[in-house]
Amino acid sequence: MGRLTTEERMVIQACLTKNMTLTEIARRLKRDKSTISREIAKNTIKVYGVDYVQCIHYKENFLCNSCRYRKRNCYHTKYYYDFKKADDKAKKQRHESCKGSRLKISDVKYIDSILIEEIRNLRQSLHHVYIANPALQKICSERTIRRLIYRGEVSVKPHELRRYVRYKHSSKTNEKLPLKDITVIIGRTYTDYLSFVEKHKRLNIVQYDSVIGKVDDDKAILTITFKKYNFQFGLLIKKSDQNDVQRKIKQLFRRLGNNVVKEIFPINIADNGIEFSRFNEIEIGLYGEKVCRTFFTTPYRSNDKSECERNHELIRYFIPKGISMNKLTQEQVNYMFSNINSYVRKSKGDKTPYDIVLRKFGKAFLDSIGITKVEKKLDNQNQVKNVNMLKNTISLFINSKIVL
Repeated sequence: MGRLTTEERMVIQACLTKNMTLTEIARRLKRDKSTISREIAKNTIKVYGVDYVQCIHYKENFLCNSCRYRKRNCYHTKYYYDFKKADDKAKKQRHESCKGSRLKISDVKYIDSILIEEIRNLRQSLHHVYIANPALQKICSERTIRRLIYRGEVSVKPHELRRYVRYKHSSKTNEKLPLKDITVIIGRTYTDYLSFVEKHKRLNIVQYDSVIGKVDDDKAILTITFKKYNFQFGLLIKKSDQNDVQRKIKQLFRRLGNNVVKEIFPINIADNGIEFSRFNEIEIGLYGEKVCRTFFTTPYRSNDKSECERNHELIRYFIPKGISMNKLTQEQVNYMFSNINSYVRKSKGDKTPYDIVLRKFGKAFLDSIGITKVEKKLDNQNQVKNVNMLKNTISLFINSKIVL
């Protein structure tokens, strides 16, 4: 097998927090025990305490990740395993090994002289320079020359390239895992999700995410998407509030009943946002029975639930980024999604998600979540009535008629 992935390192940290043995971790990841042992030994973080006496609980807990005394003003030297720091260290080592050019110094000087003359002085594109100079093609590829420029190994700078400003340049972001309790991912990783879906191909898959307006808003929209049907509806929630998200989903499930939840919401997947820290709790029904399965996407990978993200574009027709959601009501959110679900989809044979879900799950379910059919053609009186219903809070709704 290849190198450890970010997801596997997350599972290692979660298992250590649960005080699982190396054998149990290796069995869960289907890796050799020595691989897990080397990974932990190589990436153990040592935090010196006030004194240098080893804690009496160190051998008992192996690492301090699972120690119940670690947050009680412990002054001993501590040992931790952090998946994010371990993953960053591994990536840095891989990048360092590939850093620098393997070309001869004379070849780099020759390439530099051509680039100065034709890119800097004649303002030609890199591709044109490469094709017009067969000598360059014998030395290296066009991509290698571009790397030389971006690494600063030649005189020509990146901004001197003709198409430099057209490329999107990524910036560093805060990639701290928002989940408060990492142990919830045990048995709920994206790999576990793929394995479960492979064994239960006929079950409905439901994707969860949140959409915000302004950064300082108090409200947000929890979007719930049926992957197979492009059907999406939403619930108003308190922004970044894990308790409110869990409460709203639980209320929805109680309203529908356990039998309906088992049929319509058997597989649920959300990202690692802080609002989904209690997402796993929706698995348990009103009477303590398990009614569904929950999973989490790979960290920093939005394409693990691409259908949900794609549907968010239709929400932005109504509520562009930067528009506050604080004055929204659930009735208005329902009307917005009723319009979205009445929008004809070419990928579904020119049918609407509403019609597909109506045939699959029935009108009673659609009524219970507040989604109604919006006709493709509305008479003037109904059009004015529907627009006025939204006019008091979001003026953009007046001009955003995606159902014509």
